[in-house]
Amino acid sequence: MNTGVRGSTALSLLLCLLGGTSAVYAQTSTTQSAATADGAQLPTVKVNAADADSHTGVADGYVPVTATTATKTDTPLIETPQSVSVVTQAQMTAQAATSVAAALRYTSSVLPELRGASTDGAPYLYSRGFVLEQFMDGTRMPSDTSFGYAVPNFDPYGLERIDVLHGPSSVLYGQANPGGVANLVSKRPTTTPIHEVFVTTGSHNRAEFGFDLGGALTADGKLSYRLTGLGLDTGTQVDGVKQKRIYIAPAVTWKPDDNTTLTVMAKYQRDPDVGYYNYVPAIGSILDNPNGQISSHTNVGDENYDHHTRTQYSVGYEFEHRFNPVWTVRQNLRYTVVSDDLANVFPYPNGYATGSTTTINRYAFTNDETAKFFTVDNQAQAKFTTGPLAHTALFGFDFQRVWFKQTVGSNFVEPTLNLFNPVYLPITGTTATSNDMVRMKQFGAYAQDQIAYGKWRFLMGVREDWAAADDTNPLQGYALTQSQRAFTWRTGLVYLFDNGLAPYASYSKSFDPQIGSTYTGAPLKPTTAEQYEIGIKYQPRGYNSFITASLFDLRERNVASSDADHSGYSVQIGQVRARGLELEGHASLSDNLDLVASYTYLNNVTTQSNLTGTTIDGATVSLQGLQPWGIPRHSASAWLDYTLHAGTFRGLGFGGGVRYVGASYDQTNTIHVGSRTLIDAAVHYDTGKHWLFSVNGTNLFNRQYVAACQSGGICNFGDGVEVLASARYRW
Repeated sequence: MNTGVRGSTALSLLLCLLGGTSAVYAQTSTTQSAATADGAQLPTVKVNAADADSHTGVADGYVPVTATTATKTDTPLIETPQSVSVVTQAQMTAQAATSVAAALRYTSSVLPELRGASTDGAPYLYSRGFVLEQFMDGTRMPSDTSFGYAVPNFDPYGLERIDVLHGPSSVLYGQANPGGVANLVSKRPTTTPIHEVFVTTGSHNRAEFGFDLGGALTADGKLSYRLTGLGLDTGTQVDGVKQKRIYIAPAVTWKPDDNTTLTVMAKYQRDPDVGYYNYVPAIGSILDNPNGQISSHTNVGDENYDHHTRTQYSVGYEFEHRFNPVWTVRQNLRYTVVSDDLANVFPYPNGYATGSTTTINRYAFTNDETAKFFTVDNQAQAKFTTGPLAHTALFGFDFQRVWFKQTVGSNFVEPTLNLFNPVYLPITGTTATSNDMVRMKQFGAYAQDQIAYGKWRFLMGVREDWAAADDTNPLQGYALTQSQRAFTWRTGLVYLFDNGLAPYASYSKSFDPQIGSTYTGAPLKPTTAEQYEIGIKYQPRGYNSFITASLFDLRERNVASSDADHSGYSVQIGQVRARGLELEGHASLSDNLDLVASYTYLNNVTTQSNLTGTTIDGATVSLQGLQPWGIPRHSASAWLDYTLHAGTFRGLGFGGGVRYVGASYDQTNTIHVGSRTLIDAAVHYDTGKHWLFSVNGTNLFNRQYVAACQSGGICNFGDGVEVLASARYRW
């Protein structure tokens, strides 16, 4: 049982958490301690051995123990000199997260729903104002900066947790966006029996069924398994648009002895209907229109023509062998395929037809693409001492190979649509305009040393990357060959005070080759980034909590983004600088009360650019010196969950959350998108035997809002109210 926080101490800790917080660390009942090379003891960390998972370091609650994503070693978060956020399975369950984006709503610096109600159709994530890369169990998956719509969106029910490493992370993961890494950690086999089935219903006629099974396959526990799956059929807030899903994820672990582990995992997800992906003009959504407000239920496409399907699957393994107390080797391998087929009718990006405030011109767009990823990461870890220094050294080399094919079609002469009285006329279809084939390979070699000296912790990592790609597009008449080489590094320092405070400082770099070309045919340049970060982490002794405050200065050059004027192409806008403050904390304030709280201040500015944008009035403005579109200066969130563990109402619990997202602008900074405050709530009841019932509501007061505007013709409505009721049976 957790060591509770009561009385004035609990109030003081709550005030500290609300004052500022990031990342998480667990302390519960049995004691772990580690001696440094000079014999000094590290601060005592209490871990509930019965509840903590040996691989993921997740205690049975909101507060994890470690995050291997940050260092690829089992380093406590308090010793990691970089901001790390963790969303545990318990938090995802309590908040009824239906997507990875929804699971990250309460995470500092992360903007998971920039595209609002279109997030399911295009699940793009942002952190510190830049794209947040999705990784699966430490291996890279396709991202929107390189692969259009072929971006995976695995169901969160199959995850143990989500780790977010904020800022550049190339020293461990190679080519990656500077926003950081969102590592999706899969559910793994366990020798402890797990049996759960659930059903969920609610808004938009949702019908969902799932199961999670696991346990030992042999009496000695050397073989264990996990089998997770679900089926989903639901409508959305947009008329005529549905979501359907089938997901299955088997996994087997073989542990022939205490030093060797092999886990084989596979995932298959088929979405016959991905969900909504479209936009509306600013006039009538965020700006006044003499005809009134556009309904967030209006389908600006055509349900008789539109379709969006996605199939994604992966198979791989994780192998680890410990030779002796010094040397351990690991190999992680994964093959991932994402196929996406989209046909949609979109409004013209410049908004309404000339002279009208009701009717939009539309064009038909088709996009059929497949991305295949093969990745393998080989690691050798050594733990040793040199005099007073204790080392955890990591050496590795990784390889990835990518094959990507995309066929794009369009037709810019399609029936117009009156947004206030829609009548849907037949859509003609498209003619192929682009046939892109990309082959890419990347090889990286890296080394990292983590040194403990007394209460000091020092980290240094270096990496060399070699990347090459060829891109051919016969319909558009170009064939490009790109080859890049880059050296990146990271360093950091932490000091561990006896009272649980740990100030830190770090520097990191990233490198990300870009695939494709601009509309003029010029190949995209690689982006590079560097970040300075200082902060302080606080792990109050005797309490199950963790708090982080961080300040950062992050700069990226050759930033690439979608070309709003030429669909299927990219533009590079020079340099973007992001400075900010992140505060985040997770805590179990008592046996009954759990808390997650965060605040982010983010000052993003395009400091160098030769690009221009067009305002809603038709004026041309330079993007230099402007705030990138859709990125708010301020955001904050807090979630409290209170559960009774004794008395007549034992097992009854209540949760509530508030999410604030500050104001943002379009790319010309002439359209102001107001802030929004959204309220979430939950009621749950655990019978203590087999049944667990819950009701969750998001955006309970049905706040109608625009999530972001890229330009005067491209704005996205946010999600309205959604209420879901679930029943789980466990045995």
